[in-house]
Amino acid sequence: MQPVLSEGYRGLSVMIDLALDRVMVPLAVTVALLGACLIGVQLAEIFGPVQLPHQL
Repeated sequence: MQPVLSEGYRGLSVMIDLALDRVMVPLAVTVALLGACLIGVQLAEIFGPVQLPHQL
């Protein structure tokens, strides 16, 4: 019975590792894109066009 349990645990461990890989990669890409978006917004505010008082 012990070998069956240990093999089942190993198989479950591999499946959990694969599931984590499938979740972590898209999550890392999403976080990187959001970070780039925030940096872009900040740069646009800093280096954006200057609004003169007499412009409409």
